[in-house]
Amino acid sequence: MNARYIDFHSHFYDRSWFPSPTTGHGILARAWPLLTDIKAQLAAMDNASIDAKVLSAPSALLVEPGKQLPHTMMERINDLFAELVSTYPKRLLALATIDAFQGEVAAREVERAIQKLGLGGICVDCARGELFLDAPEARPTLEAAAELGVVVFVHPISPVGLTERLSRLGHTGTLLARGTENAASLLALLRSGILDELPDLKIVLPMIGAAVFLFAGIAEQDYGREEGWRGASPRITRQRLYVDTMGFDPATIRFVVDLLGAEHVLAGSDWPIMPIASRNYVDEVLAKLELTEPPRAAILGGNTARLLAKHITPP
Repeated sequence: MNARYIDFHSHFYDRSWFPSPTTGHGILARAWPLLTDIKAQLAAMDNASIDAKVLSAPSALLVEPGKQLPHTMMERINDLFAELVSTYPKRLLALATIDAFQGEVAAREVERAIQKLGLGGICVDCARGELFLDAPEARPTLEAAAELGVVVFVHPISPVGLTERLSRLGHTGTLLARGTENAASLLALLRSGILDELPDLKIVLPMIGAAVFLFAGIAEQDYGREEGWRGASPRITRQRLYVDTMGFDPATIRFVVDLLGAEHVLAGSDWPIMPIASRNYVDEVLAKLELTEPPRAAILGGNTARLLAKHITPP
């Protein structure tokens, strides 16, 4: 039997949550019809032989830069995600949208989304304004996720200033700015010792934030000599992280497989912002890694199934 293909990094937004983007939003505007149509997404998944996807709706898209996502909006998103998963239990899973920088308010929504709604994990923005995920404001959310044993998907945002500066490089430049902010927030987490203090915390990042692995290795030279480092060595702590395959570059996937082990790599596309990744395409990419069947199956969907095991309906 073929292994299930589950796309961990895939988005959906309801049209009622905010107005349709203008043409100035480029790729987002082009993706909008599919991004907001779950039935069309399911049909596209059928055509691409994608068995299931994990819904997420990062909050940065819904508010102005640096602003809080209203708590009532968090509840609306998570309520709808629970409804969609209930309607399509074999095709959809979901991560609760959480504005991690709202302290205890956010932590209570984590508990509600997981314990009452049955969602499989949470999706948080990597930063808000000057705050990274090592900020005290984010600690209650991380503690709640660790206590409940659910995954935290740390999603990139577009940092003000750097995004505008790099956008002249096109969409890839925008992704570079977003990935840089993502990597910086995760490096802050590694420096803070939070991963040591919360041993059950499971963090997933998109591949565009993978620079954190490089700089965690470089930081080993400063570990023990530079103020601010707490907990275990960054080269050890980075092994705790999980990463998706966004971009599907075989050499990059090989890098993270070699560094973290295949059990820490999840198939994820950022669809429908990025192009859909069909089963055939992903199989071809993974074949180039020359992995045996067990690690290929793990990356394709097994690792996501394991991380979200309490919330998956058997096929």
